Amino acid sequence: MSTKNISLRPLLFPAAFAALLAVAGCGGADHAEGHAEAVSVRTETLEASRAPKTVEGIGTIRNVREAQLASKVMGTVREILKKAGDPVREGEILLRIDSRDVAGQVSQAQGALAQARAAASLAETNLRRFERLRERGSASEIELDQARYQYETAAGAVEQAEGALQQARSYLSYAEIAAPFDGRVVDRIADVGDLAAPGHPLMKIEGTGTLRLHAAFDADHAGEIEVGEAVEVAVPAVGNRRFAGTVAEIVPSIDPATHSFLVKIDLEEDASLRSGQYGRAVVEIGSREALLLPVDALRTRGGLTGLFVAEDGRATFRLVTASAPENGTVRILSGLSAGDEIILDPPATLEVGNPIEVTR
Repeated sequence: MSTKNISLRPLLFPAAFAALLAVAGCGGADHAEGHAEAVSVRTETLEASRAPKTVEGIGTIRNVREAQLASKVMGTVREILKKAGDPVREGEILLRIDSRDVAGQVSQAQGALAQARAAASLAETNLRRFERLRERGSASEIELDQARYQYETAAGAVEQAEGALQQARSYLSYAEIAAPFDGRVVDRIADVGDLAAPGHPLMKIEGTGTLRLHAAFDADHAGEIEVGEAVEVAVPAVGNRRFAGTVAEIVPSIDPATHSFLVKIDLEEDASLRSGQYGRAVVEIGSREALLLPVDALRTRGGLTGLFVAEDGRATFRLVTASAPENGTVRILSGLSAGDEIILDPPATLEVGNPIEVTR
């Protein structure tokens, strides 16, 4: 007996529940039809129109001119003359490296040059002597050739020593690191007392000129963007303001990890823009058919976006997928078709199933 009761419950409960819903539904429908008044609404027939086809890329704003300064010689950082944020002029000394080791190399090179010059002077004197002796027949041709060889060897040694001295002096100049262009310091990487090694960055500077957005675009759109094309760039850090830009450079290679390619976009000058800010670039690559709607027609219910549509004299609610608002309109991506009757500015009291009266 208990087995029968357990097996009957799954069958009886849905049937009873469905019957209750049917009764409630019939009563509610009769009540709505008998007492609900028609709500006055304005409608508009949805029509397809041509809209720009755009692609988006995201990236970081950087300065067109930026450089990381490093020492070309090994030494200790002795002095740092600028800090982050300070303006700099081209040729201005920014850091000094301890140059005592390099100064010793210069002294050695100077001594080697002096010795080479003395040897060359002696070899030249000896050559002139053998030339006179050869004229009188007191020296052989072989002796003259040997004297000439010694002189040319000594002269070559002088040139080699002069080059070594120039190189040592150039290293001495590397102990003072100067700004390669006008700009400002954006980062000081080293501190006084740090060991500076060749190629190790010590300071980063950037110019004061054009800012450039380095944006990554999906590889599927490679070839659809051209140099010189106008671009609109939105920067969230400044209230999502939009700035005019121009495509300056397109890197032709595709990044295999992100399946994207890099586009460098020059931005209009604006005091609110800073290097390091995030930006979103929108490039128009053609046009396409689109369903456009005023953004005020959309409603959100339970986290889902939709809008009211007039069907058979009643209000129905359609769930839709829409693009981001732009100039007060949105593009419907799914959920509607051309010819649908859209209810504009629906009253707050409008509910699904309400009879409606269309006013123009």
